[in-house]
Amino acid sequence: MKRALLPIFFVLISFVFSFAQYGLNSVGLGAADYIEIFPNPNGSLDAGPGFTFEAWILNFGGPSNQKVAGKLVNDFKNGFIYGIEDLQVNFEVFDNNGTNTKLKAGSISAIGWTHVAGSYEVGGMLRIFVNGEKVGEQAASAVPVNPNTNPFRIGIAPWDVNALGLQGYVDEARYWQAVLDEETIREWMHKDVTSEHPNYDKLSFYHKYNEAGGPAVLDETDNENHGLLSDEGIVLEPAFLPFKGEFEMYENDLQGIWNAKTSGSSDILSFTGTFFDSLELEVSAILGHSDGDYSFDTDAPAGYDRSLSKAWQAAVQGGLFANLSFDLSVLDLSQVEEVVLLSSPEEDFSNAEVTSGMLDGNTFTVEEIVPTDGWYYTLGFKTTISGTSSRGDLPLLMEVSPNPAEGSFRLHIREQQPGPLHIQVLTLAGEQVFSKFTGNLPAEYTETINIEHLPPGMYLVEVKGERQVGVKKLAVR
Repeated sequence: MKRALLPIFFVLISFVFSFAQYGLNSVGLGAADYIEIFPNPNGSLDAGPGFTFEAWILNFGGPSNQKVAGKLVNDFKNGFIYGIEDLQVNFEVFDNNGTNTKLKAGSISAIGWTHVAGSYEVGGMLRIFVNGEKVGEQAASAVPVNPNTNPFRIGIAPWDVNALGLQGYVDEARYWQAVLDEETIREWMHKDVTSEHPNYDKLSFYHKYNEAGGPAVLDETDNENHGLLSDEGIVLEPAFLPFKGEFEMYENDLQGIWNAKTSGSSDILSFTGTFFDSLELEVSAILGHSDGDYSFDTDAPAGYDRSLSKAWQAAVQGGLFANLSFDLSVLDLSQVEEVVLLSSPEEDFSNAEVTSGMLDGNTFTVEEIVPTDGWYYTLGFKTTISGTSSRGDLPLLMEVSPNPAEGSFRLHIREQQPGPLHIQVLTLAGEQVFSKFTGNLPAEYTETINIEHLPPGMYLVEVKGERQVGVKKLAVR
């Protein structure tokens, strides 16, 4: 369905479809489609002393100049325009004298979703935010932006419904009569707005676009700033990246990655992602951390003394590898001999899977793990006063070559491991295509594995021992 939509955009056929940016639906707009919110006598759509607009957008090409939202009459006084020009964000505000405060900054993805926001304060600053980060600012006019009589419009030039239409999708559109800061925008861009939001009483309209059909889209606020679709043809579609979804997970400092935004962070964790298919849009990962502090718990698997009392939970869709980096400068590492990543389907880490990484000073990194949706992750520690055997705690060091491979590949395990190992080759969906159990291994172990029966694609080579797990990606030609 998504592939079929691309040429429709390019030939500029007007349509209204619906994709889910996260959770349920979003609204897709063709060149002549838009959403209109009529002026409200309570003044909730006015600029006032300051305002913020934010939304998720997915642009599918078309003219270089397209408008995302705005409220402005064609005399170009007392209003604003938020748009994109050459994949950059363009934000303009016009005061009562017609003075134009204008800024073009940042960039949006050419293939994926982007969160965009703009704030304006009379006599203060105009600011642009992309994916929760401030990308530019400009001093604003001190002259008021008075009310105007035009509707608030989304997806079209606000002063002319026949001009500069957005070709793409819009989701989670929010308008605030408040100047939101960078931290607040970033913290709430992946969340539904609730009364816990620090600016909740200043929320003028909130469109989630979760309706099953037109012609109206509902405002979640008491202002009843409902929107009217210019076309009634709205259709439900499956969840689309980046997503929030119907799951329970930690929400502290939520950050995510997807192929339009390949880096994220959550507390002391920062992470980057690479994707099995760089053009596949339905891939994303979000990690939230628990309220735990930086103390050590006894909740750790055999061979390790402690785990970190803080944990992270992952929400994942699609296939991706993640490189995790933990800043451990907040910990006392003077007696720490080894750090490992623990992963478990439950918050109890006593039977967790163990993945070795590298500790360099105060930074611990693990490369190319495949995060699992709903799983919990934390760190395990072995200390210099450990009662565990050192032989059982050696990291599992493995190599897969050649990579990409054709016909067969060589698995090389470089250090002796306690007990037998389970060697598997898995598809990205988790289907087992090769399995073998070994006996106790010598100091170095090499095996050639036949893969002539496997179709070309991406696979995982997984080796599980009594305490360690090693995973490498393998491309088969």
